Amino acid sequence: MLFFLICSTTLLVAQKSIYTFPFENSYRLPPMSVNFNTSEIAYTYQTTVNLYTTEITGLGEETVEQISSTMISDVNAMDAVRFLEFYLQDQLLARGDETKGAIEMSIIYFNSRSRFNLGSALNVLTLGVGALLGIPFSTGITDVEVEASFFDHSDELLTVHRGVGRSKVLETLYNINYSKRIQHQKALKRAIQDLNGKIMSDPMLISTGSEASL
Repeated sequence: MLFFLICSTTLLVAQKSIYTFPFENSYRLPPMSVNFNTSEIAYTYQTTVNLYTTEITGLGEETVEQISSTMISDVNAMDAVRFLEFYLQDQLLARGDETKGAIEMSIIYFNSRSRFNLGSALNVLTLGVGALLGIPFSTGITDVEVEASFFDHSDELLTVHRGVGRSKVLETLYNINYSKRIQHQKALKRAIQDLNGKIMSDPMLISTGSEASL
């Protein structure tokens, strides 16, 4: 019993965060102002973000402006923003109060679809019994494209880099809902890894001389 508890505790401590990336940057870009293009992200994931502005006239004809907005509720869009946040914090940007330039992050493409595979035919031949036994009935494919735009201290565009990622999973009756989200997260990680490689190999961003001009 004691051995089981020790092993369970060790596994819990060793478990990695879902935001852990398959790479580790030895170099960080200088601190930058960060902006997430939430309008484009909402458009990419086909979820609506509304911004309402209301002017209220009070006593003495003073005008008060009230602003309210709807939140992005799509789980994939929320995951995308969180992965981008962790990438910037943990891998790309150095910590500091004095910022040099700015970076805008966005998701410019997302597509999730299912494709027939061998299991599809087997399930038809077995009149659906194969599906009940856990035979995959389709292959899920998710594609994601990430974009990072860099600006100097004068808000002039310096460069734009993009990364693409794809993930595939065998879909069954027992993992279809769970696998969609995990599949999207894997595609996100691969897209960010692809993006990171392009950023880290850009001499304009990583050289000491150009760092001062951000």
